[in-house]
Amino acid sequence: MAFDVRKILEQLETGTPADPGVPAWQQESWADPEGFSAALAVAHVGRGAPLKSRAGQHYDFFHDLVVRHGNSDRIALRTYDRRSGWQVLGYKQLHEQAARRATEWARQGVKPGAKVCLLFSVGSELLISLAAALGLGACISFLPPVGRRFIARRLAELKPDHIAADPHQVLLLQGFEKKLLNSQGQASPAFTSHTYKPDEPVGLLFSPLVEPSGTPVPLLAEDAWRGALVDGLLTFGLGPGEHLASPGCHPLQHLPAFLFTTLLRGATYLHLELPDLESNPALLTEHPVRALGVTPALRDVLLRSRTQLKNVAHWFRNPEEPIDWQAWRAWVKQCGLSAVPSSNVLVDPSAGGAVLVSPRRVRDVHTEAPPASGRRWALHDVNMSGQLAPGDLGVFTLLPNEERPPAYLVLTCSYGLYHYGGPRTARREGRVYPAAEVAEAVRELPFVRGATVVPAPTGGVAGHYRYVLLVFTGAQAPQTGTWQQELRRCIELQLGAEHLPDRTEFFPLYPHVVDGQVDEAWCHAQYLTGALHRKSSDPLFQSLTALRGHLLEKAGQGV
Repeated sequence: MAFDVRKILEQLETGTPADPGVPAWQQESWADPEGFSAALAVAHVGRGAPLKSRAGQHYDFFHDLVVRHGNSDRIALRTYDRRSGWQVLGYKQLHEQAARRATEWARQGVKPGAKVCLLFSVGSELLISLAAALGLGACISFLPPVGRRFIARRLAELKPDHIAADPHQVLLLQGFEKKLLNSQGQASPAFTSHTYKPDEPVGLLFSPLVEPSGTPVPLLAEDAWRGALVDGLLTFGLGPGEHLASPGCHPLQHLPAFLFTTLLRGATYLHLELPDLESNPALLTEHPVRALGVTPALRDVLLRSRTQLKNVAHWFRNPEEPIDWQAWRAWVKQCGLSAVPSSNVLVDPSAGGAVLVSPRRVRDVHTEAPPASGRRWALHDVNMSGQLAPGDLGVFTLLPNEERPPAYLVLTCSYGLYHYGGPRTARREGRVYPAAEVAEAVRELPFVRGATVVPAPTGGVAGHYRYVLLVFTGAQAPQTGTWQQELRRCIELQLGAEHLPDRTEFFPLYPHVVDGQVDEAWCHAQYLTGALHRKSSDPLFQSLTALRGHLLEKAGQGV
């Protein structure tokens, strides 16, 4: 198929599709992603330095993302630090420091195919280490330095050959201290950048979209490069030097995809933490933003502060997150974005970028979310029996799907338009909640006799749940306030604050146990039917609980 990329780009910029529903060129790109990528690569280069990678043949990420822009004065990363203000990392500086780090790591044994885990918050150290690892042909993983148990479990799953982290984070590496790389950056650059084969893994990622939580998912070089190529030109329409920002977007879901997209275009990734924006929302207005990712949390911060976003050229939201129509419309009007194009964008890190993307247009908040350009896909039966969906409703599956995690997202087509239809299994704002990990951490507290997490439907948007932590305290005298503080401290320390439950319920009862384990099915049924609350206040069950506690105490004393 022949793709007229110039015409496609003009059509996207004007926001007026030539065809009703999904444009013909986009449907053709689903059938011929290789030809589409090849045509897009020509337009991607423009008047800049040529790409070293060739679609479907080989990929040199270090050259295309870093070296190609090394002679420019453009900024690769712009971050805000509350103590020292705005910090920038230019492409020239990134090239020099990443080359030195890669040389240093090569001397420490980092070879093509080695698994290197990057344990950093978003900032210069992460970007330099990412570039260095790509230059050496490593298979990278990304973990934010949050809870100890969260990190330990994922490192055990990953089994990294090397770990890059700030020296003060060594306490999070219990059992993996010897894997820590020395990253002084003093070596003189002396290495040849690695060229990945299309089916070679460039990443092993921990996606919050994958169930069970903490399962590593491979990212192939071809998916990573093609995703960055399509997203840079089509999804976000980035130009060299323009900013992409996504404050509050989940890092495990959107990185490294957003970084690949930005660097391939020679653009700038603008990083801001939500707590900093809560203190000073005007930070978001200090630099022009070509594409702004907006979460419900960011929306609410800007609503409260009545911040005008005159510097934003396009904003997008994740269709999996709760869609409070009234709040979104109020935010659009109050922030002055009524005439600014918007879109729905769902990123799958194991696919290398956006997999559902609505066109950039000026319109009301909506649920339209057709499959991204240049990807092969199919709708499978909602029961995941293996057969294709008989109609226009099914589970969205990227092809080929043999090595990918199980599909979970329901997509429907009506009158030529594709709409997000919710997840196939319970999710928390579109992501998997690590219920088993939370319950496991809480059970280690001395006052806990059993714990489990129950997903409860919200009664609002289909597919959205609230997660309730059930804590059984046995025959102890209630100390709800103290217990609540200890629970919060435990979860924040072990797993990170984002994994705090939506609600915690204490029950002065003992849970039902099967083979030494809490019977989760029993707990869920008892809670959702109200039986646990009735038993908690029933004198008979109170007496039985006290008797059981007395017997257990006697048994513990050897009586």
